Amino acid sequence: MSIEITEFADVSISVSPTGVSGGNFGILGFLAKSSDSLIGSAISPAERARPYTSLATVGGDWGTSSEVYKAATAFYAQTPTPRDFTVIMNYDVAQAASLVGGSSLTEANLIAAAWNGTGALEFTVDGTTISITDLDVSAATTYADIASEIETAIQLEVGGATVTCTHDGSRFVIKSGTTGAASTITVASDSDAANNLGLTAAFAQVSDGLDAETAVDSLAASVTKGIEFVGLVTDKSYRDYTTGLLDSGNSAEDIAVWAEGAKKIFCNTTNALSTLTATTGHVAAAVKSRTLRFTLTTFSRDTSAYPSASVFGRAASVNFESINSTITLNLKQMPTVAAENLSPAEFAKLRENYASAVVQVGKTVNAYTDSRMASGSWLDTTHGILWLENRIETDVFNLLYVNNTKIPYTQAGLNTLVATVERSLRAAVRNGLAGAGFLPNGNYLPEGFIVESVPLADVSVGDKGNRIYQGLSFKVVGAGALHEVVISGEFSE
Repeated sequence: MSIEITEFADVSISVSPTGVSGGNFGILGFLAKSSDSLIGSAISPAERARPYTSLATVGGDWGTSSEVYKAATAFYAQTPTPRDFTVIMNYDVAQAASLVGGSSLTEANLIAAAWNGTGALEFTVDGTTISITDLDVSAATTYADIASEIETAIQLEVGGATVTCTHDGSRFVIKSGTTGAASTITVASDSDAANNLGLTAAFAQVSDGLDAETAVDSLAASVTKGIEFVGLVTDKSYRDYTTGLLDSGNSAEDIAVWAEGAKKIFCNTTNALSTLTATTGHVAAAVKSRTLRFTLTTFSRDTSAYPSASVFGRAASVNFESINSTITLNLKQMPTVAAENLSPAEFAKLRENYASAVVQVGKTVNAYTDSRMASGSWLDTTHGILWLENRIETDVFNLLYVNNTKIPYTQAGLNTLVATVERSLRAAVRNGLAGAGFLPNGNYLPEGFIVESVPLADVSVGDKGNRIYQGLSFKVVGAGALHEVVISGEFSE
């Protein structure tokens, strides 16, 4: 037999793992209420949120008169058109335990299933075991008919107790007749019928019942579940309540405080006319008094409109990886949003309250102004800093992750770390978030940033032994944006 060439030349190639991608900073989360009577395809507590990528997909689940659809219309009307709109449910009324199936079989396949007449379906609702041994859906013609047959069989087992089975257009949903935290349900035991219907552990989603939640409860639960969103707009019923005027956890002020800790950009709308005349007694004043960096207030007289969804829709279009792509929201168009006809005094008071609005400028221009956050900073700065934090975190993680060998804890290794952070900061200069300028202490940074690091010789023995480096820091100068220009001149004959 021949001798393998590997006896003379043996090559082995390792493949580095692919680095992780940075975050998506264009996702708007809309907090909807389960009590909205115009809900189309309800989102169960097991799912809690549902992402959409177009107004058409939103319309497939929600009525065109629903608050969800109104907010989505304002969001998707922006130019360039944003993409990611996620509906987050606030279960403001108690919910029943639910078992949501994951079957992909067609109606015909289910109706013709071999188990018809001998179908076994067993699961537990509120502590009572439901055991069906003769499930038969052969007389059905639609998914709704199949669901009706299942519901009838269940209710025969439980003596008519209210346990429902419906089909939401894509899945079977079985719900307990009770609501609240005591309401429970389990997945179905393994059987042909249960598998075909998608009700077993391999396919189904289960959620126990819930007591009525506050808005903050729902937002916190969505973050715990890992639902991604950066911007936040809520159902209009929350927008003009301050702490003390509504149950704790349900006011716009409560939501704003939560958003500050969660680092979500809360774009609230206010319809309070006092925003134009007073500096106290309204939501804009309440969040300003808390100097909240992540809350933007937009004024509108139209109580049915969602101008804040349009505002974040414009911000969502920014491609931070591109060149000169960052924008200011000042003097931007907000399609579908009616302009406010404000007097100079009203406009001055609006600004004093750190609130913004679409206003008439001159005789022909309707534009948004100013995009100031409740802290006095700006929306584009807050949005950009979120991106920059994520960009640096991602770049440093990938440095540690994709190398087949280690990054040594030597001065050379620390220099590699410094170079990685510098690359992230150059991206901020490239997209226009940062630029050459002066630090508050008067030092000029020609590159727009400086990275400083503690040399290896000064690192503590404990940190090196634990493989932790805490000596890296940077300073960066924001590029800012021109919003107003004052010019004086002198004319002589």
